[in-house]
Amino acid sequence: MPIILPITNGGEFARRLGFAVPLAGTKTTGVVRCDQPRVLDLTACNGRKIESLPIEILDDVMAKVVTIFE
Repeated sequence: MPIILPITNGGEFARRLGFAVPLAGTKTTGVVRCDQPRVLDLTACNGRKIESLPIEILDDVMAKVVTIFE
């Protein structure tokens, strides 16, 4: 099962702590909450891929997630 990160239009707490990455230049709006990883059964909830992240955003997200788990 994949690990996912929620996307929200809120997340002021995460923004202040530096754990939110804005989705600039994507169809999806909001921020990725890097401080709230989840394991999700995409088949059970009929999940699907909507779009791919630009590599710059993905690198920023991964750097924040790795920091949390170190």
